[in-house]
Amino acid sequence: MNKAELFAVLTASAPLISYFFGRINNYVGFSAGAAGLLVFGFLLFASGAAIHPSMALCFWSLAALLHSLMLNSVKVRTPAAMTDKLTEIVKLEKALAGEKAALALASGSEKKALILYSTIKLLSETVSPEGARSRFSRYLADYFETGDFAFFLEDFNSGDAPMELFASGGNNSGLNSWQKLKSALDSAGKNTSSPCVLVSPAPYVCVPVSNSGERLGFFAFRPPEGAAPEEALAASANFVSEISFAVKRIQLFRRVEWLSMTDGLTGVGRRNALDEKMEEEIRRALAFKTTLGFMIADIDHFKRINDMYGHQFGDAVLKKVGELLKDGVYETDFVGRYGGEEFGIVLPRADFAGVLRKAEALRLRIAGENFQRGFESVRITVSIGIAYFPRDGRDARGLFAKADFALYAAKEGGRNRVVDAGNNQGIG
Repeated sequence: MNKAELFAVLTASAPLISYFFGRINNYVGFSAGAAGLLVFGFLLFASGAAIHPSMALCFWSLAALLHSLMLNSVKVRTPAAMTDKLTEIVKLEKALAGEKAALALASGSEKKALILYSTIKLLSETVSPEGARSRFSRYLADYFETGDFAFFLEDFNSGDAPMELFASGGNNSGLNSWQKLKSALDSAGKNTSSPCVLVSPAPYVCVPVSNSGERLGFFAFRPPEGAAPEEALAASANFVSEISFAVKRIQLFRRVEWLSMTDGLTGVGRRNALDEKMEEEIRRALAFKTTLGFMIADIDHFKRINDMYGHQFGDAVLKKVGELLKDGVYETDFVGRYGGEEFGIVLPRADFAGVLRKAEALRLRIAGENFQRGFESVRITVSIGIAYFPRDGRDARGLFAKADFALYAAKEGGRNRVVDAGNNQGIG
């Protein structure tokens, strides 16, 4: 091998020198390779080697030198470094999962807060509690994520103070009856004054609704699948606590409405309520081509009762007669105070013979009742006049007039009688 060939080999080895020294330090490697290229390239040209091949070799070596510099700039990842990076990635994934969970929880909490606000707003602003039932039911279903629930309100119009169903879910399993729910609670040894979890017939969370110690209602629902009953119990207790003042407003509104439509002494409807009921039922009878019965019941010799036994006893008689009349007709019928000692009774979809039998049964029932005044037992009788729609009139005024005329005939016929306005014939 001559000198030219030796220097050519050394010139070509400059990039290798740069690469191996560059593993120690990138700049040291590049400097050593560049120095070798300059020295061996100069000696190559000085040895008399051909110009063009030598220049090509030098350019090739320079390119290879730059390539080695680039290779040494890329860091080699050791297994330890890879493990650290994987650990960091896992941590980041866990942190991301936690952020997603927190975001979902925050979204759920925000949704529930919005539903709670909407519920309070609905109950606080509505002027029609009956019209708010459906929206209130939807809010309950969305908040507790269940369609199996029942929300009861205290029925202040009932003597034994049961609960009245105010809102319920579409797939209620049967406890939307207060009697059934109360029976299930009694069987489980639970009371209605404390929150509890009812295990049978299904897991039910039960929470009383109260405000300032006053019982307003009761809420029972079946938690969704997978939900812990204890957590659902705490959530429902917080919910009813937040809405209790709005529920109290609903109850007060319903009480005022009831008082405006109910006679305070007898417990039957006021005269304005009786008039409204009659108009409503006449419109329904006209639309559906049905009949309607109306009767006026008047307590016989009521002034004599007041004079002999006092007005306090007279009030007791009025109240008891009102109760007997309400108990003696169907729930779809309506009893109202027509005026003084007179009561009006609306009987929708009743046939002629049925109204006559009903009136006679009411007369006999009142006549057989003992009205106690101290140790004395007083007997009371009533006279009843009957009118029918459409036979005796096609509007409320006409029916009132005909029934009043029949009542007058019953009084003239000796009292304690039932008279039909159609033929002025009575029984009793």
